[in-house]
Amino acid sequence: TVGQSSFCITESKSQKYLGLMVDSQLKFNNHIELIKSKIAKRTGALYRSKKLLPLKYRKMFVNALMLPQFDYLDVIWSRTSKYQLNSLDVLYKKVAKIALDMDKRESSLEVYKTMKWLPLHLRRQLHLTTYMYKVINNLAPEQFGHNFSYIF
Repeated sequence: TVGQSSFCITESKSQKYLGLMVDSQLKFNNHIELIKSKIAKRTGALYRSKKLLPLKYRKMFVNALMLPQFDYLDVIWSRTSKYQLNSLDVLYKKVAKIALDMDKRESSLEVYKTMKWLPLHLRRQLHLTTYMYKVINNLAPEQFGHNFSYIF
């Protein structure tokens, strides 16, 4: 704890800020675990209701309530360890296969094609590329562009 007359700063190993779990070493392991926890709860609900809901509504459920969990701030945390990213990839495939009521051994490419999804690593790459395009072309908020210098 660092203290001064009017305020006190406390050291923390991890802090949630705008929905992102930021740890002291910027490894984002806690954030990945938070994503997996949220998805696991929703996956359980999806699995229990998959015989009750038609395919159209299962896809809507997954696209509306699970896909944003994989995407939110991925431009920031996508440089975490390959192990953590792979664990999210596995969960992403599992969610899609449950929504489609497909066998676990079904080809991932077929699953993505049916869901009209990109593989998760390509989604992250697309988000980063889109972000950088906006920064370079002055389409992002002004404060983001000041953090970069361009080499021509």
